[in-house]
Amino acid sequence: MNFAAIDFETANGKRSSACSIGIVEVKGGKVVNKKHLLIKPPILYFHPINVSIHGIRADDVRDKPQFNEIWPEIRRYFEENIVIAHNASFDMSVLRNMLDTYGLQYPETFYSCTIVMAKKLWPNFDSYRLNVLADYLGISLKHHNAQEDAMACAQIALEACRSTGVSCLHELANSLEYSNGRLYPAGYEPVRAYFKKKMTQRTGSRR
Repeated sequence: MNFAAIDFETANGKRSSACSIGIVEVKGGKVVNKKHLLIKPPILYFHPINVSIHGIRADDVRDKPQFNEIWPEIRRYFEENIVIAHNASFDMSVLRNMLDTYGLQYPETFYSCTIVMAKKLWPNFDSYRLNVLADYLGISLKHHNAQEDAMACAQIALEACRSTGVSCLHELANSLEYSNGRLYPAGYEPVRAYFKKKMTQRTGSRR
């Protein structure tokens, strides 16, 4: 079972403002590599809300490399593995926006989302936030640290595979009936899944 779990943190509301990335590489079902890099965004503006979430400030990244400088170092993780993220629509959007900003070609890769996996596997949860799932599965987590979030994401995916008895994330998608996304030089395809609406029993009182 081979994949790379990723997590981006952003400096502000723009998807092109990545200020850190965490990457956890899994080979044969085991974590073999962990990476955490700070990134200098193209515009050095940190919104107070974002700072309050991840604690990274402009001074922390002022002298760090920009995304186009680290891309040669991290590109292989996106080309040699299926990529996963918790809320992949966000993280893959950040990736695309960063690549677009610097005129870099999209890699060829499949990707998946641990929120989709969790909703399929544990359909009755009230929340699928990363910290909630980590607590349920007994995963240690320092939330909104990119490497910690990527590690929790990887462990959720491994548990999903163990629980369903599959040997890879493509088999997991087939088993849980969703389709993985795809990124390629000409564009992308999102993760697709169908969820049945939760049925609630009506009673004489309101909750």
